Amino acid sequence: MPRSGGGRTQLPACPAPGGGGPWGALPWGGVLETETCGGAAGSGGAKGPAGVAEVGPGPPWGARPVSCRGTCWTSTSAHKRFSELLPKEERESILLKRVPKSKILTLPELRANPFQDRICRVFSTAEDGDGSMSFEDFLDLLSVFSDSATVEIKSHYAFRIFDFDDDGILDRKDLEKLVNCLTGEGDETRLSESEMDQLIQNILEESDIDKDGTINLSEFQHVISRSPDFASSFKIVL
Repeated sequence: MPRSGGGRTQLPACPAPGGGGPWGALPWGGVLETETCGGAAGSGGAKGPAGVAEVGPGPPWGARPVSCRGTCWTSTSAHKRFSELLPKEERESILLKRVPKSKILTLPELRANPFQDRICRVFSTAEDGDGSMSFEDFLDLLSVFSDSATVEIKSHYAFRIFDFDDDGILDRKDLEKLVNCLTGEGDETRLSESEMDQLIQNILEESDIDKDGTINLSEFQHVISRSPDFASSFKIVL
């Protein structure tokens, strides 16, 4: 709840990625369990400007950077968790199957995440946009939310998750939805219209470098680069 004191309303820091400034800290819930084997980024996809493998579509983004190619996943981690979401008779052909969004969201680590729908939307390569995931989609998700992913990769995906209308910018509507996801929209937690306007204005003043009323990816990553806690907070435990 916003706190009043001294004749003025004290707005809560916006609990989005990282620490510092109006973005606050985003509670992603922990770290993904991986085993890093020290390999070089390798198979699949073209190389982006930072030498990161680019895999799959992601309108309107085109190719998406993923950093899972140097990470080895044991049968007790990614493979096991993904196969458990499939019927037993389908587990022998795991690479050919897709898990529906409804099943993905039964994972406890995503069930409580306020951005669960956006996470499925961003990481799914389903052509019909139903949010289902292939095993490769699941690996991409694990990679981005792991310790081995770079800040560049994490901030790229955080931006996409917060871009609710997938138009390549964070505008006021996106920021309002972001805040509502984190605070809830119940009577006890929802910000008033004036409080929401002030909070969004604070975010734009901090992040909107070109003063066009929106935040683009470069501006977002610039702010994130000054948030030392972002990489350690942008995680999920499986």
